[in-house]
Amino acid sequence: MDAQATDTRTLVTLLQLRKIAEAAGSRINVVSEMIDVRNRELAEVTRADDFVVSNKLVSLMLAQASENENIGAIFADLLDEQGSEIYMRPAEAYLELNHPMSFYTVTEACRRRGEVAMGYVKRAAASADDPRNLGGVVVNPKKSDTITFETGDRLVVLARD
Repeated sequence: MDAQATDTRTLVTLLQLRKIAEAAGSRINVVSEMIDVRNRELAEVTRADDFVVSNKLVSLMLAQASENENIGAIFADLLDEQGSEIYMRPAEAYLELNHPMSFYTVTEACRRRGEVAMGYVKRAAASADDPRNLGGVVVNPKKSDTITFETGDRLVVLARD
């Protein structure tokens, strides 16, 4: 399909998802791809929170690769179907529970397993008042942030399985 037909189908799908969410009385976050950047303004009517505009994404990746010769290998690994993937793994597999620690400690525990810590999910925060509806997910926290992990908490890691 051409770009306009593809974006039209995406926009209709976004509108349908919003209608379903409103009927159910829930809030959802939607990530979609718009082929033509000019259609992004139309998509904002659907109140979708995030968009990936493919031409812009490719341009940003090329700009980063031109600035750093090693980043091409990172992109290749992240975008390859055999490469690294994002996982949510039990915190107790990496850390001792119920002890305050910095996120630096978390990143070091993951590094020792050949993985990259990206964030965490606190089970208790998922049930608390969460206006952004993130379900307790914290991505890219400050390394100095102190966290106490409990049973049911998970780490968000970049790893190979």
